[in-house]
Amino acid sequence: MKHRSVFGTCIAAVLGLTLHANTAASQGPSLKQALVGTWIVISWEQKKNDGTTLRQFGESPTGMAIFDASGRYIITVMCSDRANYTSNTLWLGTADENKATANGTQTYFGTYSMNEADRSIAIHIEGSSFPNWNGANQKRFVAITEDQLTLTIRPPSGETVDVVWKRAK
Repeated sequence: MKHRSVFGTCIAAVLGLTLHANTAASQGPSLKQALVGTWIVISWEQKKNDGTTLRQFGESPTGMAIFDASGRYIITVMCSDRANYTSNTLWLGTADENKATANGTQTYFGTYSMNEADRSIAIHIEGSSFPNWNGANQKRFVAITEDQLTLTIRPPSGETVDVVWKRAK
């Protein structure tokens, strides 16, 4: 009789472990695991409170976001149709050329941590092309569907910015 009880307990334990393993496997990767990698920007859109949409970097921005497994990132987005500098020298742009570069480029890097509960990342900005962000902490909401990533910024103004990326091949 004891053998049947022990055997039954073992069978129940094996079935329970198998069911637990299958449930965990079907849940897929964590949000952080899904985020890690290189992403290419598709669009950058700010939805203003008056209902209009601003595309600061044009209809076809160019850029890349890299998130590594250790919690570091770099994000850069820029207008794809920026004109070449007349001088062809890196540091000798005219005032208008430099202004176009500053207004058409956003780059920042630092560290990030995940919040799986509200599907967001907290980013610490170590350096930015917009100096006011240096040392700042910000939050991005994350949506990942297959090979598409959407980072949503919800500033206190009530406007939202959606940046859509595709996973680099």
